[in-house]
Amino acid sequence: MIVEALRQLVPEKHLRKRHSRTLDLRVELSRALRARQTTEALQLYELIEKQKPDEPRWSHRKGDLLQKMGREDEAVVAYERAVSLYAARGFDARAAATAKVMLAIDPSKREVLERIEANAERRSHKQRHEAVRLAEALRMARR
Repeated sequence: MIVEALRQLVPEKHLRKRHSRTLDLRVELSRALRARQTTEALQLYELIEKQKPDEPRWSHRKGDLLQKMGREDEAVVAYERAVSLYAARGFDARAAATAKVMLAIDPSKREVLERIEANAERRSHKQRHEAVRLAEALRMARR
């Protein structure tokens, strides 16, 4: 009875689950990759990247596809973007691994890996410092 009353008050289009355009693109991407339609898949990666600009995995996967297509210069650009996004999210190991893939293509990009390693070291130092401060605060609270 309550559901019927709600349906009368709220239009049905508002009751439907919100549909994600990104989900549609991912379904199309999966189809294109299975069908080995690389050009279409590349276009879909670019659309998904625009919709999810802070998500590193799309740039990473785009780099993988570009590398398979023999478009190594473009793959390096995509990998470099993925490295920056992984690092910004604190995924230092993933950033370093992606940077190494990029370096296998273009060894001149060594500074990208060095920058990631430096950022990881700073983050690690900060975490150690915070852990020491927390341990000290706990020790003082127990007194």
